[in-house]
Amino acid sequence: MDTDTPFVAPVAEHDSDNPGLDLIAQLHNHSRSVIEAELQRLSRRVPWLGPADLDVIDAALENLSESLILHRLRNTPQDTAPLLWRLFGTATEDP
Repeated sequence: MDTDTPFVAPVAEHDSDNPGLDLIAQLHNHSRSVIEAELQRLSRRVPWLGPADLDVIDAALENLSESLILHRLRNTPQDTAPLLWRLFGTATEDP
């Protein structure tokens, strides 16, 4: 992980045919942005952490995001997608 270059998460595009996958992609992008920001903050606060240390922390946070949020969303029935957009959508308007 390069701590000098800020990470810019790709923007998820809306897919009206599959709003559930759309939400998962958007939440993954958002969680990556949060993780990258926290890793940059941590590298400034604890400068003796090297790239290998930050990679381990990055992997742990990614696994946490995957197991607590994204995996559960992938296993949610498609008919609940509109409700999930309301609860978790990071957009300012409904799809």
